[in-house]
Amino acid sequence: MNGRGQIPRRVALWALAWLLQCLWAGGALAQLPDTIERVKPSVVLVGTYAATDNPRFRYVGAGFVVGDGLRVVTSAHVVTRMNMLSPDGQALAVQVRSGPVAWLMRKAKVMELNLEQDLALLQIEGPPVAALKVASSDHVREGDELAFMGFPIGGVLGFASVTHRAGVASITTMALPSPTSQQLSERAILSLRAGPVQVLQLDATAYPGNSGGPLFDPRSGAVLGVISMVHIKSTREAAMSQPSGISYAIPSRYVLELLARHQSAP
Repeated sequence: MNGRGQIPRRVALWALAWLLQCLWAGGALAQLPDTIERVKPSVVLVGTYAATDNPRFRYVGAGFVVGDGLRVVTSAHVVTRMNMLSPDGQALAVQVRSGPVAWLMRKAKVMELNLEQDLALLQIEGPPVAALKVASSDHVREGDELAFMGFPIGGVLGFASVTHRAGVASITTMALPSPTSQQLSERAILSLRAGPVQVLQLDATAYPGNSGGPLFDPRSGAVLGVISMVHIKSTREAAMSQPSGISYAIPSRYVLELLARHQSAP
């Protein structure tokens, strides 16, 4: 207080800003149950399909529908892992919801695989699916309360989507290995010119099955990122029993750039 017993103006303004932020966060989380119901129909299963396999569908990661309802965004490492699991070229498949607990298989193909930003864009067959809006992540700040959805334990107990609250703990960059002269493709050169990839570090526990799922605004449901990496303390197999609680997401501004590159594609 000053000599007149009044709170300094800057302290009062800081307290007001803090109170407004708390009220906003509380209101956003209060709306989360309704937002989950809107987001859930657009979050899909990404994996491989073969009629001779048991099970015929092998889940690898999550994804979400965007644009015209026939395009799916997921993580690039989900697609590359599918190639490792199915060297015989089993079909890429996406399962979309056809009811509260029912799923419908769709054939899919890769439109773009962006390893530098760990993003992939898929095209699926069939009628359009409810799509999510992708918003700019430029306004995301450290301390924001967001949420993400995916399938952290795959189909162990059936494919039930799981939603986690996530605070943005840090906005940092993802270190990528420097390419050698033999690896300097046009895309690698463009990536070097663009600088390091920005990532959102989250103070929430994600598992490998969450990869490719949307990070979204708990109020509007707009996508602000894509779950990309889970910090593993020891082995990938131990990620379920000993989660680190540190996860990363690719900001949605890279998703918008990805979609813009295919805006006129059939």
